[in-house]
This record gives sequence, structure tokens and C-alpha cells, in this order.
Amino acid sequence: MSNNTNSSIIKDTEKFNPANYTKAIDELSVLNQGILHIAIYFKAEIIISYLKDHSLKIDWVEANPTLARIITSGFFKTSHLESLFESCRNNKAFLKDFEDHISKKLLTAKN
Repeated sequence: MSNNTNSSIIKDTEKFNPANYTKAIDELSVLNQGILHIAIYFKAEIIISYLKDHSLKIDWVEANPTLARIITSGFFKTSHLESLFESCRNNKAFLKDFEDHISKKLLTAKN
């Protein structure tokens, strides 16, 4: 898997392995460090939904307006994360593992 471009082809049988997507994981690490001080309310849901679909539920925005504002501002570089979401839409197992990885990193606040 090439790690030097924003677009990747995710095969139907491919499994998510963070070591194969270091640029996306680096973006996640920077993002995570930048939002450590923000309330945890819907943190994983907001980040994943925005990176995947550029959409947020009103309940999430109301519960965590600071995070919603920061993630939608474009302050953090997320092009590799967004590209990986786009590329794995048809591989549900990969998508679930990718989302689980992001959630775990965000909720444990470790990189």
C-alpha cells in the first residue's frame, strides 16, 4: 500500500493495519494532541462523523460545541484520514476497524 498519496485503493479483503497508513495515523496523533483539553462528550463520534461524511448531529454539536467548531474549522490537516475513509467505504470490516482505532486513540488520549 502506498503511503505517499492521499488516495489509496482499499481491497475488499484488506484489513486495517495502522502501520500501513502512517500519514493518516500521524494526522490523527496531531489532532488528538490538539484536542486533549476539550471535553470528551461525543469526541469520537464528532471526529469520525466529520472525517467520514463532513456531517455532525445537532445533539453532538450542542453537547460539545468547542470540538465541533475546531474540527469543522479546517485548523487540523486531515486529508489523509478523510481519503482513507473515502477509500474504504465498500470494505465494512476495514471501516469498522479504522473507526475503532480512531475511537480508541481519542478516548484513551494516547498516541
